[in-house]
Amino acid sequence: MQSISRFILPGLLLLLSGCEGQPQQTYQWQHSDGSYAATFSADGQFLLSADVDAAARLWNLQNNQVKYSWQSQQQETVRSTSVALAKSSPVAATVEFDTVMLWNTQSGMPENRLTFPLRIKSLDISPDGRFLLLALADSTAVYFDITANQVRHVFEHDGAAVDSPVKHPINTVAISPDGKTALTGGDDRTARLWDLQNGEQLQNWVHGNNVNLVKFDPQSRFVFTAADNDHSYLWSLADGSQQSQLRSSAWPKSMPIPDFPVFTTTTTAVNFSQDGMLLVTGHAAERLCVWQLPQGDKLRCWKVTRQNPLNPGMVIQAVSFVANDSAVLSIAGTGEAQQWQWR
Repeated sequence: MQSISRFILPGLLLLLSGCEGQPQQTYQWQHSDGSYAATFSADGQFLLSADVDAAARLWNLQNNQVKYSWQSQQQETVRSTSVALAKSSPVAATVEFDTVMLWNTQSGMPENRLTFPLRIKSLDISPDGRFLLLALADSTAVYFDITANQVRHVFEHDGAAVDSPVKHPINTVAISPDGKTALTGGDDRTARLWDLQNGEQLQNWVHGNNVNLVKFDPQSRFVFTAADNDHSYLWSLADGSQQSQLRSSAWPKSMPIPDFPVFTTTTTAVNFSQDGMLLVTGHAAERLCVWQLPQGDKLRCWKVTRQNPLNPGMVIQAVSFVANDSAVLSIAGTGEAQQWQWR
């Protein structure tokens, strides 16, 4: 068996790499010394980053200049750890441990300060800027009405999927573009779809590990979910069926993926093109991939460039299509932004 595995492993690694030809890098800039989180505006014109050494920053990507710096107090110890931008309203949200600060992206002025009894792990803001979806440290997610200052729904992940009697932590949240449904992903290895009108669960998708990333496509047709060191999926929002399993390796789509670590990965960032026909993913292994939807065919994967080869591996925090979807912009936790002409 040892002699067989000696030949199988290199072959599997070759399949994993596939076509790794690096596209042309059109530019790179240092947006910070490091960031906790980052997100792009829906139109791809702005970047909001939670800096490790400074206030949260809203960047104008047309000139790569800081439009606003946001911090609730003028103290060096106050840092944002999570950020969100409303799709159709000039509202941004930054998280400072247990506090959400709401900012006006046009004037730069603060609009609201909301303090919760627990640490906030993740958040999203509704397209109209009126509601928040927060993953809290007590293993719940709350749907919060900003205007009414009231929790509308509380979502929990029971442990049924992992044969556990206790509820499990929720790691990631998302609100749909139409503001009608929400996604949560948790340590119980499930991603769940919720009705925001009545709080009822609509779908429950089981994965092979803790779910760390969820997102809706712009037209609310598909749902993207990903699990730590596992696989990423595209689901139909209409009936909950699996649309595709995204495979960064060259393993044939007609064959089941072997249960072998070389075929798993951790997806840390995702975004759709405006028309919902392309998907870009960023990974902890310093890779970017572009996919054709809805079939989930891999169009291209490549390694990002380290500015300092001796630094630890770069985790991709945010990705976006730019230049009529012909280029990809990636943001890394090291504070580096890179643009790639992928086609």
